[in-house]
Amino acid sequence: MEKSYISKNGIPIYTYKNPHQHGFFISLFLRAGSMYEEAGECGITHFLEHAIIRNVNRVMDEGLYPLLDKYGIEFNASTFSEMVQIYVSGATKNFKHGANIISKTLLPLALTGEDLKAERDRIKAEIRESDEASSLASFASKIVNEGTSLSRPILGTLGGVSKITLRRLEEYRRRVFTPENMFFYVTGNFADSDIESLSLLVSGASINRGDERRNEAPVSEKFGKRGGQIHIKNGEGMIVRFNFDLDVSALGMPVTDLLYDALLTGYNSDFFIEMSEKRGLFYDLSGSVERYKNIGTLSFSYEVRSDALYEAVDLTLDILKRMREELMREDGCMKAGYVDNAMMLYDDARELNFTMAYDNHIMNNAYASLKERAERYRAVTARDIRDAARRIFTRDNLTLTVKGNKKKIDKEKLATLVGKL
Repeated sequence: MEKSYISKNGIPIYTYKNPHQHGFFISLFLRAGSMYEEAGECGITHFLEHAIIRNVNRVMDEGLYPLLDKYGIEFNASTFSEMVQIYVSGATKNFKHGANIISKTLLPLALTGEDLKAERDRIKAEIRESDEASSLASFASKIVNEGTSLSRPILGTLGGVSKITLRRLEEYRRRVFTPENMFFYVTGNFADSDIESLSLLVSGASINRGDERRNEAPVSEKFGKRGGQIHIKNGEGMIVRFNFDLDVSALGMPVTDLLYDALLTGYNSDFFIEMSEKRGLFYDLSGSVERYKNIGTLSFSYEVRSDALYEAVDLTLDILKRMREELMREDGCMKAGYVDNAMMLYDDARELNFTMAYDNHIMNNAYASLKERAERYRAVTARDIRDAARRIFTRDNLTLTVKGNKKKIDKEKLATLVGKL
């Protein structure tokens, strides 16, 4: 069962213990990211993530990295559009070292100008090395999220990063590090006294109060009114990407997860059998469900030969139409990964940490345990999945993007195919 505590300065601490494991995993989650950034702040959350790691090393008198190596501890962070995860993990006997490290992420920035310049240069290198400019996914995201903060890059831009000062970073840190918008999640094997020690360390930090962020995304004016729009990005090769708007508040996570898996990840899925195994149109495909409390996007993409573009798009649309029209067999609903294998998640402290923290405290699903989470998925029926397909796979939700030789792509022919949906 998930348990909850609260530090003296108001920060929630959630735990899900497995006494049979040999390690711990502690995360600090912040409800912050590019989605919440104001117009002149593009990339500041990601910059703050970097600065916090460097700051911990600074306040430890450059002793962080030797300590990580000495005790075999991992310490890292990731920034998403709606949240930041800072985490530390290691052997159970070294919990106190991990707790001490992650508690220092709550301290004010004590960086020098030299520190800031070095971190800024690292972030600029990260931006240059990313595929933001050439990526079809980035191209599609700007179109799908036009006019909203979600269209901005998480990493920021070279020009924007150059303008971020230490003072702005510290002001921003104080604004987002609030009890209303942060929490700790602890998984693996640990003692009750370990959680007490973590709470005591956390309680020593000076934290400002703030307004609670509810993980509700800004909605593009074209959301649900796409009309099967098609956009072409000039480039080498031929990559196709389908983006469908999701009304998350109406559909929920279990049914959209199962729909996505039945469509794209199952060994017996139509995509795998029809398009890869039988016809060899592509070897593999990638996709994701990006969601917030109110809206989201279901997307997938694949690379094909130039002469197979229209065949692949036509077949894709046929598969989507079948999902809208036909009830799948119960054993094809892809529940096993969430139901039969539910407790396997209990054996992986890292995955359990992210899954329960995200599901319960970012998306607010309020699962008391993995068993309860499994029951929510078990309750989804084949009819529920078909009804979800009918709501999602429509022209009004579709944005089709293609990357290839723009001169050789017949947009009108693609529009005719999309008209079948």
